[in-house]
Amino acid sequence: MNLQKEPYLTFRVGGRMCAVPVKNVIEVAESSSINPLPGAPTFVAGIKKFRQEIVPIVDSMLRLSIPKVPSNDVPNKYAIMFEINTPNGAKKFGALVDKVLNVVDLNDNDIKTLDSADSSLAGAAFVKGVLIADEGHFIYILTPENFFNNQELQRIEQVMPDDSLENPN
Repeated sequence: MNLQKEPYLTFRVGGRMCAVPVKNVIEVAESSSINPLPGAPTFVAGIKKFRQEIVPIVDSMLRLSIPKVPSNDVPNKYAIMFEINTPNGAKKFGALVDKVLNVVDLNDNDIKTLDSADSSLAGAAFVKGVLIADEGHFIYILTPENFFNNQELQRIEQVMPDDSLENPN
């Protein structure tokens, strides 16, 4: 039984509340200056220059198959910038979200696993589980390392521009 708490960043995307481990988060950035990335998987919104690197940006609503719902949040206003470990080493990417909320401390006992009948997210492979908040809302706990399978990572790497060709501005 793991009673050690770990911090998670909570956010909203498409009217759903989600959370990711803070250990994977580099920073939260504005979602401006995203350029298309031809040939990338459809859930990749494009690329963005981040700390002198070019990184892919994921459209979280597409990746998690979340339907658009009316909301007061500005869609895709922020990009949460992540670093994950892959078979080819550490990789950075961003994920578009509508609103960043706060950091909560959770332990594994707080997170309930989903059976396939309970999950309305087609991207359930990226969902570690859910937390039922005090208000009765679900908070989907996401695992950033599972956002991409090996084939998707290879496809993204094949179409990414070479950093050395980029203008330093």
